Amino acid sequence: MSSSPTGPRRDPGSAPGRGGERLPTRPTAALVRAAIVGCAALALAVLLGRPELILAGLPLLVWALIAIARRIAREEMRGTTPAVLRLGRGVIEEDATTAISVRSTPGVLTTATAPMQPHADLSPRYGSLSGDGEARLRLTSHRWGRVDVGPVHVLLTDSLGAFRAQQTLPARALQVVPASTVLDAPVSVPTPIGVSGVHLSTRRGDGTALSEVRQFRPGDRLHRINWRVTSRTGKLHTNATFTEQDTDVLIVTDTTADVRPAPWADDEAPSSLDMTIRATSAVARHYLTAGDRVSLFDLGHLIGPVPAGTGPRQLRVLTDALSRSRREDGLAKPARRLRSVRTGTLTVVCSPLLAPTTITQIGELVAQGADVIVVDTLPPSIGDVSVLRGRSVRINDASSERFWPEAWALRRMLRERTVRELREAGVPVTAWEGPSSLAPVLLSLSQARSAPRMRRS
Repeated sequence: MSSSPTGPRRDPGSAPGRGGERLPTRPTAALVRAAIVGCAALALAVLLGRPELILAGLPLLVWALIAIARRIAREEMRGTTPAVLRLGRGVIEEDATTAISVRSTPGVLTTATAPMQPHADLSPRYGSLSGDGEARLRLTSHRWGRVDVGPVHVLLTDSLGAFRAQQTLPARALQVVPASTVLDAPVSVPTPIGVSGVHLSTRRGDGTALSEVRQFRPGDRLHRINWRVTSRTGKLHTNATFTEQDTDVLIVTDTTADVRPAPWADDEAPSSLDMTIRATSAVARHYLTAGDRVSLFDLGHLIGPVPAGTGPRQLRVLTDALSRSRREDGLAKPARRLRSVRTGTLTVVCSPLLAPTTITQIGELVAQGADVIVVDTLPPSIGDVSVLRGRSVRINDASSERFWPEAWALRRMLRERTVRELREAGVPVTAWEGPSSLAPVLLSLSQARSAPRMRRS
């Protein structure tokens, strides 16, 4: 384990000085009342000559004295041990649950209260729970990104309820990665450009896919001899195969803006940023599983570039980069310029197609020879005029006089022109509707690649 120059690294969930420092305590209202009422009852019994008052005040006074004596015997006059905040898992997927544990000394009633987080559920519902020495809350996050758990307010009370201490534990960062969606699409690509992989190439070489059966030539491998054809024709014949290659997959994410769904949409309806991140995660998982090299370039400043890599490690690196980002970071900054790409690179652009700079960079990718696929991540509720029905839209049971639906409807009509021009330029555009969104596009690209070409005279 690495250590800092000043000493060993401390767990961020632990309280500073846990071994020596103590948390100051103060008497509870119950102890103060018991002491005052007990002393007053004894004084009135002596002054008024009413011995029955002793029976009313003596139990309260004895309870107060026992609480103080117990505190002295346990050497807790300087305070109590601070509580510690721990997370069950620091990285979870969307709709997964992690435990929020607040631990103190056994025998101490520990009450923890955590603030409500957007797009997250707490159990208990309002985020407050008590326990003997430990309070365990549960948090379920429904959105990717970085979630701050806390600050958590802690109330520590001894078993008799006579002394208490308050403490505020700093927030802990929880990383929520996009859900592990399995893309329902073929793994074939238009132009394999690697050396070895699972994609069939147009050239012949070492592989497993049969190309043809031809006569044996000098240099052919003996284990590829087709003995059935050889025995039938009397001449040596061998199996010719297509070579298998991998490819480069570049995922371009447009995080320059986050378009929220319309107010009349469902509460759990995703925004354009949600759809972009989920599509990115699904495409990356799909091609990394096939053994391709996947890289990521963010036009905004939310995620940052991820260099090309392969295998499960690259998937962890990419999902970690997605989960470390904050949803509100970098959305007002200018777009980055896209670097040049290798000819034949399969480029998947996830964008709501609203920024002119994004459209320009898609054209530059096509000009550089990349195989570009555009995933439309604009929420379907944006520009939906079916909710109008000839009258004002009602939002939160109040009539809205603003013309947002009409404005977005006009903006979507203008955007349809951009989509049509991209398709006419040979760039397929498909809306993100889940794991099966890219299947028709990739299948058509694969069929176009394998279709016979007309020979020009």
